[in-house]
Formats: sequence, structure tokens, C-alpha cells
Amino acid sequence: MKKTSALLSGIAAVALSAGFAPAAQAIDNPGALIVGGHDATESYEWMASLQREGSHSCGASLIDEQWVLTAAHCVVDAQPGDLSLRIGSPTWSSGGTEAGVSKIVVNPNYEAQTPNGDIALLQLDQAVPEQPIELAGSSGEAGTPSRIIGWGVTCPIRGCGQPPEQLQELDTSVAPDAGCTLSGIDEPTEICTTSKELLANACFGDSGGPQLEGTPGDWKLTGVTSRLGSPVPVCGTAPSVYTDATAYADWISETIG
Repeated sequence: MKKTSALLSGIAAVALSAGFAPAAQAIDNPGALIVGGHDATESYEWMASLQREGSHSCGASLIDEQWVLTAAHCVVDAQPGDLSLRIGSPTWSSGGTEAGVSKIVVNPNYEAQTPNGDIALLQLDQAVPEQPIELAGSSGEAGTPSRIIGWGVTCPIRGCGQPPEQLQELDTSVAPDAGCTLSGIDEPTEICTTSKELLANACFGDSGGPQLEGTPGDWKLTGVTSRLGSPVPVCGTAPSVYTDATAYADWISETIG
């Protein structure tokens, strides 16, 4: 049963995006911002930078040679021609494989004001050579170790700096759903995600990036970055909310065929 109220959603469902701007103002884009992380310690060849007008916009994950998974709020206002991706590079501005988008599929349950169903699929305009990441069987119980990755500033408020070129990572864990009740978490389809470090978690712009479970070199995809778990718009002051990608496994399979 959905437990989200309109009041809680309006107050706390602060999507981890910040509007779109030219390349010179990349920090105001919803590009991945992981606060308290560090440079990636391994290669994530399925990691993608979703871009608009040549600037990093959101994170995304390659789950098939011609499909990526991201957050619905990253693309619900877009046309395929507005978007491009760079896949398989530790820097968002160079390297890897570049691809366009031929189709946008937003989950039909997505509600911008709630925002339940914050997940979307993008079909690429070409197959890419990078190895896709596998979807996990489930998102794990509270206490399960996880990891989040993305590009972004290391300060906790919107507009506080420029995102780095280098991909960042942060070890996190699945938190009890009660830790995200102020965000109106939908327990069957979302993951409450926490960090042991103070002011360390996903932040404005981390939207669409992955939450991972497993071990280095053998990660599985469990979540998609959705929003802050606190009504206070300062990252890391509470757990963050991730769409549980495993809850949408059937929809993903049906969509990509």
C-alpha cells in the first residue's frame, strides 16, 4: 500500500536536480553530485553521463547494449534530440562512447508531485560496446552495504561549486524505511539510503545515477537516485531516496524486449 501523503511529498520530495543551464553553469544542471565521496577506485564501464547541450545533466546506467536506465524527472520534459550520453568513461566530458537517444520511456506510474515511479528508460540510437550492468534480484534488507557513484561537487548545497571531471564514489547502506518517512517514501518501490559519514550522500544533481550492491568488480544495480530524504535542502542531513529498480524489473524487461 502506498504511504505517501501529498503534504509530506510537497515538503520533502526534493528531487536531486536543479533545472537546466548552459555549459558554463553546469553546477545548476541535475548532474550527479555526490557529497563526501572520493575518486572512483575502479572502472564502471556501464556508467553513463546523460547530457544536454554538451553539459552533464544526470547519471544513467547501461543495462542493455542499446538501453540506459535513469530517473524520470531527468527526462520527462525532454525530447530525444535534447539528450546525449557518454558511456564508459571516468570523466563526463571526454572518453568512452558517445551516443544519442532515439526513444524516451517514462514509467507510467511516475507522478512529478509525489514523485512515485521516478524511473525511465532511454533507447540509444546505436548499440554500444560497453558491458551493461545486471539488475539485482532485490534491493536488500536494512543494513545491506551499497555504493553510489556519480560526478559532482563535494559541498552540500545547490550552487556551491563546480562538479569535478572525475567520477566519484561513496559507500553507503540500505536504511530502514522509517529513516525516509519525511520524504513520503513508498516502501515497496523505493530504497532509503544512508551513509556513516556526516554530510555524505547523494545531492542535487545526482539524479538518475545508480545505487549498487555486491563487491568491487561484481556490482549489481539496485536503485536509481531520486530525491533527498529531508525537508532541509542540505545534502547529507538525512538519508536519500532511491527508486528501487528491482521493483520495476518486469516493466524494464517488457520495455526493452
